[in-house]
Amino acid sequence: MRLRALLQNTHPAKDEISLALGEPKHAPPQFVLDALKNTHDYDRYPPIQGIPELRAAIEAWLVRRFHLESAMFAQDTQILPLNGTREGLFLATQLGPTKPNGAILMPNPFYQVYAAAAIAAHAEPVYLPTTAQTGFLPDLDAIAPELLDRCQSFFICSPANPQGAVASRAYLTKLVELARRHKFLLLVDECYSEIYDRSEENAPPPSVLEVLSPDTIKDAPVIAFHSLSKRSNLPGLRSGFCVGGEQAMAQFANIRQVAGPQSPIPAQRAAALAWADDQHVVENRALYHQKFDLAEKILGNEHGFFRPAGGFFLWLNVGDGEAATLSLWRDEGIRVLPGAYLTQNTPNTSSQIGDAFIRVALVSPFEQTQIALERLKSGLDNFANQKAQS
Repeated sequence: MRLRALLQNTHPAKDEISLALGEPKHAPPQFVLDALKNTHDYDRYPPIQGIPELRAAIEAWLVRRFHLESAMFAQDTQILPLNGTREGLFLATQLGPTKPNGAILMPNPFYQVYAAAAIAAHAEPVYLPTTAQTGFLPDLDAIAPELLDRCQSFFICSPANPQGAVASRAYLTKLVELARRHKFLLLVDECYSEIYDRSEENAPPPSVLEVLSPDTIKDAPVIAFHSLSKRSNLPGLRSGFCVGGEQAMAQFANIRQVAGPQSPIPAQRAAALAWADDQHVVENRALYHQKFDLAEKILGNEHGFFRPAGGFFLWLNVGDGEAATLSLWRDEGIRVLPGAYLTQNTPNTSSQIGDAFIRVALVSPFEQTQIALERLKSGLDNFANQKAQS
């Protein structure tokens, strides 16, 4: 809405190409679309805990992808399907222990639902700066113990949106230790875990589940979230899942029984097929590799370009993100997102966390991405020249 308001009175000189929304545009797997043609099972309420074949497919994928032990979690109590992870992330903050002057911590920049969830939980949203100096992840050592004591829930996203930083096992281990020590719920958004750069092929982004074991997960105050939106180019299916500690998941199941966000059975059957197949994910990731190769070739070391470890965004330091966004729209018809719209400036944070940046989503097909990146480069060159002259 803020972006629409910024651009609404300016008419672009060229046809519009949007790089603003993180909505995958690659083709979904055809076998999933074929499965959705099944019109059975709409005459009964879907089980909110998921059909057995979906839970089995999710468990098998978790074991396969993250090298977990198959006995690590019970399908019927520790895996829950979601209508996309967004609704799950929102509802999960209702689980965190209520504390006096309670706070919910999140990275800054942040996914907007984190802040909305904190407000709905009547807790103070606390924005932790993530900059190049912190590795684009919150500096855990810089968080005051007093703040951690009043923390109810802690959001972390890995690979990060928008910078693509990947949390290491050591980082995730420390987060779990902090959650136990300070008694807060750790909510780990891992929706971009299957989109990672070539440099990560031999060591893809880890899951917080990898730093747990069949023994330690039982009482772990941890929930991890995954989705088919990015992994399988199925944002419209609204299908994801969460998995975590036995006690946390039992509490979450109770909340969801009341809220009732069921996924239709045909959608669950189609989702099971998607989680059971990895080849289409490999092919999808290769398409992103090609587009990042192209971005690196076109942008090089200009306009703050760096190649992220994961995700499908560019996070470019252009000096003034909002002004650059308006300039790109007016001169090149390119729609990007100002970094300021993903961040919250506070007295304790620098405006450079987001104000200087734009987020660029490389989600379109290769040919359109090439046109868009060439226009982006031209537009940013002109914007930089205009700034220099003024």
